[in-house]
Parts: sequence; structure tokens; C-alpha cells
Amino acid sequence: MKLCPKCEQTYTDETLNFCLEDGEWLIGSTSDNDPTTAVMSAEASTRHWPTTTSDSSGPSSMSSAEYLVRGISNNKTVAVIAAGVLVAILFGIGFLIYKYRNGTDNIPRSVKLDKLTTDGKTVSAAISPDGKQAVYSVDEGGAQSMWTKQIATSSNLQIVPPGEGVEYEAIRYTPDGNFVTFLKRDKTSSLYTLYQMSTFGGTQKKLITDVDGPITYSPDGKQFSFIRGNHPEMGSSSVLIANADGSGERIVARRQRPDTFPWWRFPVAAWSPDGKTIACVIGGSATGSGLMDIAEVNVNDGSIKPITKKGFYEIKQIIWMPDKSGLMVMGAEKASDYFRQQIWYLSYPDGEARRINPDFNNYVGMSLTADGNSLAAVQSNRISNIWIVPNADASRAVQIKAGGTNQEGTDGLGWAPDGRIVFYSTASGGDDIWIMNNDGSGVKQLTVDAGVNYDPVITPDGRYIVFTSERMGQPNIWRMDLDGNNAKQLTFSNSDTNVSVTPDSKWVFFESTNSGKPAIWKVSIDGGDPVQVTQRYTENAEASPDGKLFACEIRENETASWRYAIFGIDGGEPIKIFDLPGGDRGFRWSPDSRAVTQELTTKGVTNIWRYPLDGGQPKQLTDFKNDQIFNFRWSPDGKSFVVARGTVMADTVLIRDFK
Repeated sequence: MKLCPKCEQTYTDETLNFCLEDGEWLIGSTSDNDPTTAVMSAEASTRHWPTTTSDSSGPSSMSSAEYLVRGISNNKTVAVIAAGVLVAILFGIGFLIYKYRNGTDNIPRSVKLDKLTTDGKTVSAAISPDGKQAVYSVDEGGAQSMWTKQIATSSNLQIVPPGEGVEYEAIRYTPDGNFVTFLKRDKTSSLYTLYQMSTFGGTQKKLITDVDGPITYSPDGKQFSFIRGNHPEMGSSSVLIANADGSGERIVARRQRPDTFPWWRFPVAAWSPDGKTIACVIGGSATGSGLMDIAEVNVNDGSIKPITKKGFYEIKQIIWMPDKSGLMVMGAEKASDYFRQQIWYLSYPDGEARRINPDFNNYVGMSLTADGNSLAAVQSNRISNIWIVPNADASRAVQIKAGGTNQEGTDGLGWAPDGRIVFYSTASGGDDIWIMNNDGSGVKQLTVDAGVNYDPVITPDGRYIVFTSERMGQPNIWRMDLDGNNAKQLTFSNSDTNVSVTPDSKWVFFESTNSGKPAIWKVSIDGGDPVQVTQRYTENAEASPDGKLFACEIRENETASWRYAIFGIDGGEPIKIFDLPGGDRGFRWSPDSRAVTQELTTKGVTNIWRYPLDGGQPKQLTDFKNDQIFNFRWSPDGKSFVVARGTVMADTVLIRDFK
């Protein structure tokens, strides 16, 4: 018999095996900083019932388990029933946690993950065909370098010294393991050039200019394939083959918009082990899914055959298994997972997908050993917290929400007229929208069991929160009351994102591919037929505070660099097209509608700058000395910021036993 310190009753171990163990109460704990979140111990969760705490300062409320147990001593029949109910409940919890631990994707329990780097600065990496070494690039305050690591001895050799303003991406070993290829770009250019170099450094040999993604070698190593957005014919993209030295370039297949081989998101291809086909990413409109899919391109005749059953919002990379039993795919299931790319095994030829990475971190690159037994990837993790910055004075910034890996505010921040803060968070285990007071108190989840929700914007009149939701399967624009009630769907196409609301609270601007390419549309706050506002290749609109203009990102053509444009509020042709120095896309209007404000990261530290539209001198508004800014919004009175800021850690990891 044991005494339960919670309910002060005595029970047998069999009746109350979740109450007391070794003299300690094993139960879900709550964070002092976030009284809305109860976290169950992973080891005790299958046998201990979590408390529910809505206010850490007041008396704790009685859990349903406690309520049942207290009645046991008064009625033996009830005791038997209650015990049965408790067993069923605990079994259900155990089953849910089993599914969580093992994942709905059937992740093998034998998967091993080891870190090859630990400084958190990796950009791109590749493992050698024999699995004995890796080459990776590192970013230290904007200066990138390249290194070779001997895996058995953990020794490192710098093969390219740090260079300001130069990027090294898409590192690949040649099939013989003696050289690496990589894409190199000066940050002032929109084009990547393919180079080759010994794994021990030395001369960088230029192979091909204008390569829009990582290359893939033929089985005999004599050729490689890659994707290119075609400049002479805007709106098309091609799969090309070239000899291993870069000569003999030829087009295998070309596709026109909207069914292109997407190249604006770092396109990928994978040459099959039998040499007959090249697996590529195709726009989802080709299959009617509205998502990205994987298809095979016949090397001889250029014919294309889709092979996926599961569409992806984003696909960063694909690699064939050596025996052609399947492909490794790095991608995101939904729009909100853009910074949470996962690694999947796609069986061939049936196209079934299952996730293989044993965590939920973001992955941004991968390569496979020749035997297919080991995979190297870059694992990235964002730590984000929410801050209030009064009068744009970084010295007075106050952290109001500690989010950590819950990605607090990264995919949406809003400031209500009454001073409350609406924000995106994954604290619930899903992608949801929350609200809190501007001192961090009164935290409340607004979207509950409603699929994926992000990018919240509060209407200026304070009546609604407009946001993107994938609860119906595709990203669409929704609205709900400020308390989370009365959700209403406003758009119904395949991909509607990036919300902005006009100052009169009557219109919602959003980005959509309804016309076959990204463009700005608008819909009434009450719903109805959307209206296309821009004909250009445009994204991410935001209405000016005075209601006369909107700004957005623009491309002069589909292969040009991103720029910025100002339009009249009704659209038409742009009034002004200009550049901003910030490497990070995204911006906010200044409260006076005379400038745009943008995040600018320098040497790993992000601050907010003001850029006058009349060409006046830019002004730095904040003076943070550390961390990055992931998102920000002005307060309704235009005097302060709410900011999501933190750090990004990226390291090379080795994943094994994933089959």
C-alpha cells in the first residue's frame, strides 16, 4: 500500500500505479513561464496522468483521474468501473505516445543519428561515396569557408578560406570520391556557377555557368544532369545533361509554365542507378494536386512519368537508392513546414512515402554513400522567443514569451488595437495561432484541432484575425473572431498565402497561383469572388497604413532577382520598382507610409532598418548586438515593435540504419 500525496488516500500499486513511485510524485509539469502548457515526462507518460493547470498562481484544479480515484473508497462497484476506465485511459495514452515516439511514418526504431559538426554554422555538406569523409561549408558572420572532415579521426582540413559575400551550396562528391563539385555565387548575382575542386583544396575549376540546383551524376560518372530556368523563353525550365568536364551540354526535356520543373526554389534531379531515367520535381498542377510531385524523365526521349502518390509543398532534394528500390526525399508536407523540412523514403515504383529522420528538426541538404547505408544531412534548428521593443530601442527590449523550439512568432505575428499579441506557435504539437497580453500573460490557444494555421494578421478595426489555414487540405485564407470563434473560409483555390488587410478592414490581399503564376489577389473580408490585382510575377503584398498603396516583392521575369515594387491600392502597373539591401526577403511599411522597414542581417546579427521611398538616407532603427530576427510587426500606434528573434544552429549529421 502507498499514500498518494496528491489526494491523501492509500492505494495498492495495481490500483494507482501512476500516483507514487520511489517516494516521488511522477506527473506532468508546467512551465512557470507558460502556464498554459503541461508537458508529460516521456518516461512516465504511459503510466502517470498529467495535471491541468490554467493558472499557476492559484490552486491546482482536480484532474479527471483524481476525481475518479476519490470516489473509489466510497463504492466498491464504482471502484471496479473506475479502475477499468483508468486502465483504458492509460492504455490509450500509452498507445498515443507509442505512435508519437515511432511516428505515423513508420520510422525504424534502429535509426542512428550522430553529429559530424557541432559549431552550428554549417551551410551545405556531402558525404564521400565510401563514407569515410565529408566536405562541408561554414558561415561565420557572413564569411563562408569549406572544410574536409575525416570521419574516423574527426580531423578537419580547411580547403577554402573564408570569403565575404560568397556562397557555397549544393556540395557533391564525384563518383570516384576524389573531387567535389559545388555551386558558387557572389551575393550580388542571381546566378550560380558550378565548380570542381579536389577534396584537399587547390584550384577551383569552372564547369558551367547558370546552374539552378545540385547536379546528379550518371551511373558511370561520365555525365551529370541539372535543372535550368530558361532565359530566352521565360516561363519554361529544362532538364539538361553535360559531360563530366562541363562540355556537351544538351536539353533532355523542357516544360512550360505552369507545369515547369520548378527552379525558383533550388531545383533538384537524381539520375537513376540503371541510367535510364532522371527523377525530377514537377509542379503539382501537372497532377492536379496543387503541390510538388516527383516524376521520371526518360533520358532517351524526354518523356515524363509521375511517380509520387504523396505531394509535397516543398521538395529540396531527391536521391535514388543504389538498388532503385526507392528515393530519399527531403521536403515539407505543408507550407508552414518550410523551415521544418523532413527526410522521407519514397518506395519505387509504388510511390509510398514514410519519414525516416527520428526528430522534427529542419533539414536543408543531404547526400548518400554508394552502398546506401549512410546519409549525411545538414540539420538546422531555430530557437525563437518573442520580444517587445519600445520606441525601436533595443536596449529597452523585453522578452515576453520564451518559445524555444516552438518557433514562437516565426510564421506570424500580429498586434491588436487593444494591445494584445497574436502569434504563431507549435507549442500545441501542431501549427496553431495563439493570443496573449503584451506582457506575456493570458496566453490562449485560438486554433485547436483545426489542422495547420499560420500567418495571422489582425484587422485594423480589431474584429477579426485573418490567417492562412490548411485544414481543408490546401493553403487558403480564413478569418476568425479575435477570441478564435466563428472561423470562416474566404478563398478556395490550391495555394493562397501571405495575408495583408487594408486599413479600412474591408479587403484582404493575398498571394495566389490562380493565374498559373504567383500574383497578388484580393477578397472581401466577408468572402466572395477573389479579384486579381497584379499581372506581374509578384508575391507577399502589404497595404500601406494610409490605404493608398501596397508594396510587394516582384520579379521582372521568372529568372531575375527578387526586387520590390509599389502599386496603387487597385493594382495595375507598378509605380516604383526598387532594391533593398537586406538579404532576407520580407518588409513592413513604416507607420507614416513614407518608407518600408526591413530586417538586415550583418555578421549573424539582425536589425531593422528604415528605407525612405523618396530615396533618402536609410536609417537603422534597432541596435541589437546578437541573435537574428525572424519576424516583426509595428504596434498600432507606430511606436514599438513586437519581434520574434533568436538563433539558428545548423550542423552536419550522419544518419544510419534507416532502411
